[in-house]
Amino acid sequence: MRRLLKLSDTLFLGTAAVLSAGFFVCVLLQVFYRYVLEASLPWTEEFARYLFVWAAMLAAAVSVGRNEQFSIPLFADALGPRARHALELFIVALGLVFALVMVWKGWAMSERMMIAVSPVLPVSQGAVYLAIPIAGGYMAVHLAWRLVGLLTGRVAAKDGAPW
Repeated sequence: MRRLLKLSDTLFLGTAAVLSAGFFVCVLLQVFYRYVLEASLPWTEEFARYLFVWAAMLAAAVSVGRNEQFSIPLFADALGPRARHALELFIVALGLVFALVMVWKGWAMSERMMIAVSPVLPVSQGAVYLAIPIAGGYMAVHLAWRLVGLLTGRVAAKDGAPW
């Protein structure tokens, strides 16, 4: 399982990097056309937005999986080891619930929006919203693995990635 999580992290981050590069190219094209050629490419803004959403969601899922998300450890650092462990269990469980809600509600939203087509690009809006349940599912897998590691003692509260 550990090797699979590392491999999938690499795949998710590689995809996010390619999407980010596409986002950058779209923005460069938009600026070049607007300010140099004094014309506009109407599709670049929308396509850049979709690429950014997907890249951000995929990278956020990996960040949660590696336990690198933003936190302010002031309160947690003041706790003893047992209280810190209990707090970590609570936070991971809460994160798992949130990730499952992302899957549930994100899937419902994506399914509902499949019939809506983008105003400029011939892309279903549901395809854009599909980033939410995919990222939520990936977060849920990582958080469940971390929760099991915390409960079995394989992972300490201050550890990074559970693999």
